[in-house]
Amino acid sequence: MMFVKGVRVVRAPFFCTWLEFAVYWSTMNAQSQNLEIEIKLRLESFTEYLKLLGFLGSPDRELHQINCFFDSEDNTLYEAGWVIRVRAEDDRGLVTLKGTDSEEHELAVMREEVEVVIGRGEAMSIINLESDILSLDAEPVRFVRKNWPGLALSRQVQFSNTRQLKNYKIGDYTYVLELDRTEYADGTVDYELEMELDQPERMEVVIPSLQKLFASLDIPFERQEQTKLERALLRSRRF
Repeated sequence: MMFVKGVRVVRAPFFCTWLEFAVYWSTMNAQSQNLEIEIKLRLESFTEYLKLLGFLGSPDRELHQINCFFDSEDNTLYEAGWVIRVRAEDDRGLVTLKGTDSEEHELAVMREEVEVVIGRGEAMSIINLESDILSLDAEPVRFVRKNWPGLALSRQVQFSNTRQLKNYKIGDYTYVLELDRTEYADGTVDYELEMELDQPERMEVVIPSLQKLFASLDIPFERQEQTKLERALLRSRRF
């Protein structure tokens, strides 16, 4: 574990090969059905974002997201290895519990996640502090109430994200590329490409294909080391 300017950044076991990662994933998946595997690639500039956007063409879908994270004043959830997020999209809301402890491959991260769909109006009411997140009858919130009875949650950080979704075929399988433009409370903006996988074995095919794509566009192929939450906290006045 290490700290960056007051923000705890968890560095869990690192796996050098996709096979090691796949074996670990199979073991963990037998214990929990709430695991996500993500590849997150950093885009250094607006120019790189435009290059990738231009290559992919018109998105199959565009989402506008408002993201808000909650914790106690002394960061009880984060210190225990969890974050809770409320997100408002164009036509729905989401409440998500994520584990901050992650298992890492060279370019992919696996972590526990529980996500429940709620109404957009309900999500906006919580984000705008018109409703208490702890009043939600949803599994992520029940988990918090059960494990930390009496804990009060306040809005920790908020940021917006525009996500371009594009179906992208690699081999015989179609994946969804998520191209993000994220704007933080201080007005700064950054960019990244995300892809979720349902099986770690797919990395053997996906990663070389993405490397080839980035090379053809003269974009450095770099993993995004920090989550959006970590980047938002570093930009906030909270620490």
